Amino acid sequence: MTIGRFATVGLLVYLLAVLGAYFASASSPPDSQLPTPNSSSFDPARPLLGFALNFHHTSDLPAYLKAIDQIADMGFDSVEILTPAFQENGAAESIAVVVAPGKSPSRADLVALLTHAKKRGLRTLLMPIVLLSNPRGNEWRGKISPEDWSAWWRSYRQYLDYAAAVANEADVDALAVGSELISTEAQTQNWVDLIQHLRRRFPRLLFYSTNWDHYEKPQFWSHLDAIGINGYWDIATLTAADNPDPALLTARWAQIRQQIVDFAAAQGRPILLTEVGYPSLPWALSAPWNYIADSHDPADHQAQALGYQAFLSAFDNLLSPAPTTAPASVSALGSAGGSNVNDPSTPAAFAGVMFYAWDPYHSGGDDDKGYGVLGKPAAQLLSTWLSNRPSPK
Repeated sequence: MTIGRFATVGLLVYLLAVLGAYFASASSPPDSQLPTPNSSSFDPARPLLGFALNFHHTSDLPAYLKAIDQIADMGFDSVEILTPAFQENGAAESIAVVVAPGKSPSRADLVALLTHAKKRGLRTLLMPIVLLSNPRGNEWRGKISPEDWSAWWRSYRQYLDYAAAVANEADVDALAVGSELISTEAQTQNWVDLIQHLRRRFPRLLFYSTNWDHYEKPQFWSHLDAIGINGYWDIATLTAADNPDPALLTARWAQIRQQIVDFAAAQGRPILLTEVGYPSLPWALSAPWNYIADSHDPADHQAQALGYQAFLSAFDNLLSPAPTTAPASVSALGSAGGSNVNDPSTPAAFAGVMFYAWDPYHSGGDDDKGYGVLGKPAAQLLSTWLSNRPSPK
């Protein structure tokens, strides 16, 4: 009797395993049936236009919900939520979502924030990032170098599975597969495997965000829907940084625009500027990536405003809705060209911009040296530009 009972149980376990494998394979199509990158279309009549918002764990969720309202009320149509997981240092192999003060937000809060943004009519982008909780020296996520890369990639995939599940629950429009992981970008096959894995789990737009001085390095752009660039170029190269000429700042942004639009045409993927911003500091135009200031460094809101003015002047026609009733898709990008930044067909090479960053806790003044724009000339500049911007057809 005992042997018979064990045999029956064993048979049931086997049958359940077979059925589980069957349903798992049915829900996860083979690579040949995965959606192609070009299955997501960009509408050049509606470029993404919004702000990035850093969301860590906080007991002040209402402040972030208010930030979403402010972004929507100003007239932006998108928001990019940056949210972290943590590894101890550059050599660590394990990445974890740590729900604690100043760390990762709870899943419920993250979903609530993204859902509120959708209710306000904003298109939503979710960017999971990696931060180091105990960096050694000048380590940051661009310099991670674990002893066991296989273990690191397994842990990173688990983190992205979590991000994809959140994105699906909150009906997110676009998901970043990574941001500024410079030391990993030569590992093309690992990125391709991860992207194919995520396409089984997230049916909409996928992108990766690299740095402004590194976007030509990754070799996996063809597997994504957009080329994400964090755009902290030095724009004071054509003028004196301490007394800049606004026309030459615009000319510098026009040079950059030409370069990235040409790169988009060559890659067959549109550019998404995932971060463009300026701290309120004297060196904002020459080193916009440098937000570290001493107490004696003066706030410089005018430098920030000049950076925004130059960008808007150079990108105005790409950011404004195009007068078209037949939006170009990503697949049409190859024929859109890009050699002439004023070519009406060029907007297909440009997916939009997320300005960096909306600050829920500061609103101007001599002590506000950060990237936020509230209470500063840049906010009025953006508000005026948005009010004069044509509505999508």
